[in-house]
Amino acid sequence: SSILPLSNCPQLQCCRHIVPGPLWCSDAPHPLSKIPGGRGGSRDPSLSALIYKDEKITVNQDVPVHEGKPHIVHFQYKVTEVKTSSWDAVLSNQSLFVEIPDGLLADGSKEGLSALLEFAEEKMKVNYVFICFRKSREDRAPLLKTFSFLGFEIVRPGHPSVPSRPDVMFMVYPLDQNSSSDEE
Repeated sequence: SSILPLSNCPQLQCCRHIVPGPLWCSDAPHPLSKIPGGRGGSRDPSLSALIYKDEKITVNQDVPVHEGKPHIVHFQYKVTEVKTSSWDAVLSNQSLFVEIPDGLLADGSKEGLSALLEFAEEKMKVNYVFICFRKSREDRAPLLKTFSFLGFEIVRPGHPSVPSRPDVMFMVYPLDQNSSSDEE
């Protein structure tokens, strides 16, 4: 079963993780239906658009051709001249969903996620950023501590925006849109 209700979207099936849902998949191969001229059985075409770029961050969004499909957002943060931190997320109902990949997080991931949060608040005007990861992870305690330090809060069971999955930990970063909209 899926972590998030959006995971039945073919765009999210490209990831190698066992836990389905909006997935971080920069190192995963793209399905054949996403490769120009690919021979994938079912095609779900989408248009990719650059929505923001500066010296540190680049944000692209796959805009689905069909209404009702989630938007996949690709964040790339330039940590150094040769190192980048990449995060993929799903935008749905004024919320951004990011699954933390299994294994050790790459160097620069914390800076990249911080830039993603800042961008989501200032430019995307989302109300919440959700992260999720398996409760069975060996590094669960350090992840909880790190994400709590960044401002994430544990999502209690029964939250209307996340599915009931006892094997998955959800954390939410609520964004105050009143302060950011006053600055413009």
